[in-house]
Amino acid sequence: MNYTRIYLDNDFLMEDELSLSNDTSNYLINVLRKKNGDQIRLFNGKGYSCLAEIILKNKKSSIRILENKSFVSPRGIKILLGQCLLKPEPFSFSIQKSTELGVGSITPLRSKRTVVRINERSQSVRLSRWKKIAINACEQCGEDWLPEISNIQSLENWCTQVKAETKIVLYPKAQQALSQISFGKSLAIAVGPEGDFTPQEIDLCEENGFIPVTIGTRVLRAETAVISSLSAVRTLCGEF
Repeated sequence: MNYTRIYLDNDFLMEDELSLSNDTSNYLINVLRKKNGDQIRLFNGKGYSCLAEIILKNKKSSIRILENKSFVSPRGIKILLGQCLLKPEPFSFSIQKSTELGVGSITPLRSKRTVVRINERSQSVRLSRWKKIAINACEQCGEDWLPEISNIQSLENWCTQVKAETKIVLYPKAQQALSQISFGKSLAIAVGPEGDFTPQEIDLCEENGFIPVTIGTRVLRAETAVISSLSAVRTLCGEF
């Protein structure tokens, strides 16, 4: 049976009764028209999920855990995505689709050709919105692991600190194709902004162990490049 999936950052213990946020409660009761006793599937974004039922009391809603929580390990190669900032709609699209494709983390990056500028005051608002997009994607696609969305960083800071067995940076002028890369258990992938990385930034990535790779001769939008490269990696690793 396909249950409505709801994210709740909590530990799930048998018979516990948990409160819901106003937004979640409104979504279940007023949008989905759920009723008292209806069952839903909870997940906490850390691999745990369980069955629960809705409880309505005095126009307020909560949920009761109906079973022992189950756990699933992350599936496939662990992917750490460094994505340069884009305009709001394309960047939101990139977060949604990379979440559906099971990335372990998403780090928004600033680079020389990044057009979008976000100050400290608006960064927390953006991060909250990006997390909601990732949560909604997990709810809809059945993914039990929520990617970690980091604070905005410079390309230099991210590529010098990220740790993975394999590191690649998408670059149209690269001599090596993505299909020629051998992957281990983890991958860091850097994707540039509109206009791509500068040659100096590619040099910086190479100095930190990144391999420049191309994903073909077609000119792709940055958000399309994210989906294409992640899908290709999953295929090359035998997951698709």
